[in-house]
Amino acid sequence: MPEERPSTVRANSGDNSRGSSHTSPFSSARRRVSVVWSTGPRSIGLRKCRGPTRPAGRPLLRRGLIRWLGTPMVSPTFHPIGPGYPAPLDRLFDEEAAMWKSNLAWGFEPTRKRLRAALREDALEGFIAADPGGPCGYATFSMNGGQGVVGNIFALPRARGIEEALARRVLEVLMARHPDTIDCQTLFMSDPGLRTPFASFGFSTARRIYMTLDRAAWRRPVEHPIPEPARPVRQSDVNLVARLVFEAHADSREQDASSSFDTQESCDRILQQIVFDGICGPFDSDASRWIGRDARAASACLVTWPMPGIAHVSEVATAPGHRRAGLARHCLSRSIENAFERGGAERITLSVTASNSAARALYHSMGFEDRVLYGSHLFRRGAPR
Repeated sequence: MPEERPSTVRANSGDNSRGSSHTSPFSSARRRVSVVWSTGPRSIGLRKCRGPTRPAGRPLLRRGLIRWLGTPMVSPTFHPIGPGYPAPLDRLFDEEAAMWKSNLAWGFEPTRKRLRAALREDALEGFIAADPGGPCGYATFSMNGGQGVVGNIFALPRARGIEEALARRVLEVLMARHPDTIDCQTLFMSDPGLRTPFASFGFSTARRIYMTLDRAAWRRPVEHPIPEPARPVRQSDVNLVARLVFEAHADSREQDASSSFDTQESCDRILQQIVFDGICGPFDSDASRWIGRDARAASACLVTWPMPGIAHVSEVATAPGHRRAGLARHCLSRSIENAFERGGAERITLSVTASNSAARALYHSMGFEDRVLYGSHLFRRGAPR
């Protein structure tokens, strides 16, 4: 929830870019003459031949191999994203939007707008992959001070499997800049289970689960009486809720594998992005609920709308001193009720760290179902590997 000029990249097999910005990845890809035919656990290399390849009247061996072996796989080439590639990326964006909608019920348009704006300003860092069919994948990243972020990593269905190569190129560039931290969440990637590249660079990893609740599956929970019912989250309440989010994550930062909750400043930034910047879709003040105790926020639930008919629970937090009192259950229940009945939602989504068994039990009791298992990856300089 949800969340960008690389240095020259060394060429290896399948990469003839040499970091050049004037060489077209598409023309060079079409000049390749070796074809690899995928056969599952094995692959056979066929070299393009010149001149006659068979006696007259005999069946064409290669045509038979095509029928037997399946679809040809050609190693892609990788090139830095630059101002010359907006059109190819737009085509990839269309495919990515369809994947987000079908797999996650999540709107891609706000992300597309941010990526296109960065392209226009020549501020988008990353790599584009191309094969003889044209652009087939891309990866983005950003670096702000000492904090790095791995952004989108996406491959078309015909190129699935290149996500690891894209991730390694991104990580090589980021690591060369000596960051304090690098964060990555793989939920929105074409391979949400991607892990090997991060492990090889010494990242810690937390398994996370993306969950969904359809209107017909909602089970209204039995609640304990709450002295002060939850109230809508107004913009004037954001600072109180940001302080709550920081306190609520104090005992789980290592398990979360994320630097997002390291400091009060980083939590303030997250609330700014959710409430004011619409990073998870438009913020719903009425569906979002919080409970106060002693002039502080004790529990809160924040709701956004990533696409029409889909509400997303962007944050559920309870202060350590107010847990096991039913406050989170009350806030979440009121938020769900509001999103379904007032907002007209057909589905509600959220994400949770897999090790948070109490939160998962709460969500399952309301009818949420596990949908996607993905990873939260964190590199922290100086952390034991």
